[in-house]
Amino acid sequence: MRIALIATMFCVTAAAATGQSHTSTKKTATLPGRSECVENVGLCVTVPAAWQRLGDVFDDMGFVVAEPHPGTDSATWPQLNVAIIDVPAQKNGAAVSLDSLVERVLAPNGASSTAETQQRTRLLLNGANAQILRVKLRDEAQQAETIEQVALIEGEDGLVYSVALRCAPQEFDRLDPVFQKAVHSWRIKPVTPKPAASNPTSQDSKKK
Repeated sequence: MRIALIATMFCVTAAAATGQSHTSTKKTATLPGRSECVENVGLCVTVPAAWQRLGDVFDDMGFVVAEPHPGTDSATWPQLNVAIIDVPAQKNGAAVSLDSLVERVLAPNGASSTAETQQRTRLLLNGANAQILRVKLRDEAQQAETIEQVALIEGEDGLVYSVALRCAPQEFDRLDPVFQKAVHSWRIKPVTPKPAASNPTSQDSKKK
């Protein structure tokens, strides 16, 4: 169950927050960008052209791109994580609501990090119901703080699309436009079937 993906993304041990509802009108970044996709499903977003794709994650159902900081560990770079969550239906067959999914994300899990939910927003993103959560995480062991901002977008057939920004608190104001551009640019492109592998035996028989 891919709910675990979001729980891991937040490392949440704290609490719910009050919400607000509106249609998004926030301006997005005008930096040069390029399209990056989860190829298996065709989920695409626009990311900064200078950012580096670090690889696929979650059994090829997501990817990570990061802003390069030469001379430092790539694990510490500001990151965008884009993923698809397959949310099983409830026992009665009804789809799990975004509200229910968010509450699971925000449920305490006993991790060593503490979390402060700074904002929870309900909105429409390209016509789809969505929620954006911003959480400040504090690693008690390393005495370090991180901001996680995640958009959960309601897809079709029980799928939820996730776009998450992870960065240091002092970098958030600079990088929030990058996140906004990514979430407002989400789209599904047709998936091109991979060509079938050729059969050498069949080709040899044709030559004969």
